[in-house]
Amino acid sequence: MIKRIIDVSNPSYLHMRDYQMIVEQKKNEVERVPIEDMGVLILSNPAITISSSLISSCQQNNCIIVFCDSKHLPVSVLLPLSGNSLHSKVLNIQTSVKKPTKKRLWQKIVVAKIESQAKALLSCGKNSSAIESMKSRVKSGDPDNVESQASRVYWPLMFGRDFRRDQKAEGTNSLLNYGYALLRASVARALCGTGLHPALGIHHHNQYNPMCLADDLMEPFRPIVDRRVYRLWEEKMIDIDRKTKSFLLSFLAEPLIFRDRKLPFMVALQHTATSLKKALSEGPENLEIPSLVIEKQQEMFLI
Repeated sequence: MIKRIIDVSNPSYLHMRDYQMIVEQKKNEVERVPIEDMGVLILSNPAITISSSLISSCQQNNCIIVFCDSKHLPVSVLLPLSGNSLHSKVLNIQTSVKKPTKKRLWQKIVVAKIESQAKALLSCGKNSSAIESMKSRVKSGDPDNVESQASRVYWPLMFGRDFRRDQKAEGTNSLLNYGYALLRASVARALCGTGLHPALGIHHHNQYNPMCLADDLMEPFRPIVDRRVYRLWEEKMIDIDRKTKSFLLSFLAEPLIFRDRKLPFMVALQHTATSLKKALSEGPENLEIPSLVIEKQQEMFLI
């Protein structure tokens, strides 16, 4: 079953009754959602109160909770402490992975990211040949940093020569930040569901980063967010509001190609996380990363 993504944007009191999340606004019940149906709960208003019993139930059902700031940008993610009965065994596997395995896994991830960037460009009516040709240059561990080179080519093609990717900038960059934060949280959720610890990365290594592995695995999925932001940018809708958030959120149900069949994003992501766990113990060839569906421009803009 595809899990629901719930975004609460108004002042509310969230609590649990009969294994359902109850949303109250001005002391009136406005909605109830079965806990087992929830995959992501986004709290987008500073005047939201949530009960500890609801938080606990969400964690027990592998539903992540995303907290946003006054600009509606995610600033914190609450993940389950353990989402798999073999958590300690998998943790031991993660800590014993050899460097050559990590380097080959990173090579596969970078190649998949470049392929996704090319398909995102095609979906937006752009020429992707300059990006597509770069994937053959990616070596084990990407010592030449082809990933970064590809990005320097990719961004001007997607948003124009004047665009600069800046995490602190407003407008288009804020939309990208919002989408990436949701993507990162979803990847972390999938990893925790397999027993993998999101802090133990294969390429990203920062002692202050609790989601290194999530940052690794999310790379091939970033262009899914990019092309949705492009549709908004094209329509000059670059502010984070209810409409733009709703459009960006829908990428979590977008179809991807996995093993020659279309699967919803959240389902394909869980398969990818499972394959990563197998790859860490049995070899990098077991990592399976879904590919983007190239869609026509008029089919993408749904606002």
